[in-house]
Amino acid sequence: ARLARPGARAPSEHLVLPQRAGAATAPRMGVIDLRQHAANQGLSTPAMLAMRRHLDAGGQVLLYLNRRGYAPALFCPGCGWAAPCPSCDARLTVHRQDNKLVCHHCARTQPVPAACPVCQAPTKPVGQGTERIEESVGAIFPGVPLVRIDRDNTRRKGELDAAMERIHSGAARILVGTQMLTKGHHFPDVTLVIVINADQGLFSTDFRASERLAQSIIQVAGRAGRASRPGEVLIQTEYPDHPLLQQLLAGGYAAFATAALQEREAAGWPPYSRLALVRAEATTEDPPMRFLAAARRIALPAGRKVSLVGPAPAPMQRRGDRYRAQLLLQAATPSPLQAFLADWIAQIEELPESRKVRWSVDVDP
Repeated sequence: ARLARPGARAPSEHLVLPQRAGAATAPRMGVIDLRQHAANQGLSTPAMLAMRRHLDAGGQVLLYLNRRGYAPALFCPGCGWAAPCPSCDARLTVHRQDNKLVCHHCARTQPVPAACPVCQAPTKPVGQGTERIEESVGAIFPGVPLVRIDRDNTRRKGELDAAMERIHSGAARILVGTQMLTKGHHFPDVTLVIVINADQGLFSTDFRASERLAQSIIQVAGRAGRASRPGEVLIQTEYPDHPLLQQLLAGGYAAFATAALQEREAAGWPPYSRLALVRAEATTEDPPMRFLAAARRIALPAGRKVSLVGPAPAPMQRRGDRYRAQLLLQAATPSPLQAFLADWIAQIEELPESRKVRWSVDVDP
């Protein structure tokens, strides 16, 4: 697109790139219903058949899963124990390459136990991470060169460059990776993209989760068919009829965005309102809630067009041995929210409870 000089366009103008560069065409997109085609070690039969078809035709295949490690949980079938993080309200992720359990929230690590610490029965990893997908694909397609790209195996200097060189030279035929592979890369030989698990973002307490999922799918789909050969994108899901996926398949991101904006407007969420989030944390559970409750009691002078929700524990209340709570502020437009915050922050700074917590105000959280 040709852009005018800075300042020549109104900030609200919508610039569209309606077609791909060169001779590339948009990839064909479809879903694989995991209710009908059960996944074996993360891959369904239609996905494996598609991989074989594209590999035999000389294409590269990209498998996208935004979950690093081997498995998201270590589980005991005997008593139901699942390895918890001692410092967070989260489970530890299995990293088989290092034989460790790792918390992806506070970075705490510990060895994988030889048996369940509760009943001494054997444990097993549950779920899929990029390490496990790499292992599975290696067993299904022996002899086909594979490269995995995630934060765990590209930390040392030169590792990412070496992996990219294998991709661009054609030495690697199958690519397994996280979001590191979805944005800004030009892989002209990739003709098939498989989204291993699209269901993580369909049901979430975060109202932006579906937006992020739709963006990720569109971004990773953009890696397929970027040269002369057509591309194909397959999305594995147990919810093939979900409106988000149907909108993406039928009308692309524009259709999804139109529907999402209608939902946001009906619910009064951004961009049809403005938010601020007050976060508080401490080493024990009570001080954050007491501080935010005191802040709310002094919150609303007459005539302020600001509503408050909470206080409430954060979605992950304990993280890194600290307890967290939050208070949400909402207004229809920026001006009343900004005016309210200017007065209110000065008042809550003087609260005795403020000295017992760490707290912050995040505008447009």
